[in-house]
Amino acid sequence: MTMARTTIFALSFIILFTFSPVQAEIVTKHVATDAEMLGYISDTLFVAEGRIGDLGGYATFELDVGSDTGDPSQTENYAWQSGATEPFTVSYDPLTSVVTFSLGGKTLSFTTPYFDFDQIFVRTRAVNAGSSVEIKDIALDGAAINDHSYADGNTGLDILWILGADLNDGFVFQANAVLSWEGAPPTQSRLAFQVKVGKLGMVAGEDFSWGSIKNLGN
Repeated sequence: MTMARTTIFALSFIILFTFSPVQAEIVTKHVATDAEMLGYISDTLFVAEGRIGDLGGYATFELDVGSDTGDPSQTENYAWQSGATEPFTVSYDPLTSVVTFSLGGKTLSFTTPYFDFDQIFVRTRAVNAGSSVEIKDIALDGAAINDHSYADGNTGLDILWILGADLNDGFVFQANAVLSWEGAPPTQSRLAFQVKVGKLGMVAGEDFSWGSIKNLGN
């Protein structure tokens, strides 16, 4: 095993014992930067995204799902209201390999070719002053996750890491999203959230496929 992979293995081992417990076996941690997140995760296998877009116009989209936010499998328009609480779900069916993202009466789906994942990252991003995005009231298979992800124009980015859940047998992730802004609304991905499902960056031996399908999105 190379020095780099030995370091990742040791770091991941330490992390497993330093998270804050939420419920039996499920723990959470906040990650400050995308670079830090990518240091922990091997691959992002699918991602569901809500973003400000152009507030439901036809120039771009507000909801998407797929293996990469840069090239989503399905998109939808949605007219966000500043400060409104928007319940949503992200679910995975192991029998069909279908990922479903539902928000505001819109339902998007994606069939993932992958099945080996064990991490959820909830990423919130706000660029403009006076804007904010929060993912709160999170539940996984009906069990409350007593943590949230929040970013505003001052903090810029927050990433909530949920570790220890049994995801491969199927799951339902539920939460409330709140996008807020003052004055002219942001555009595109300047106000956005993502629910990323991936695989922890630990591999055995000389597995040269490690990290080969890593995607972050913007």
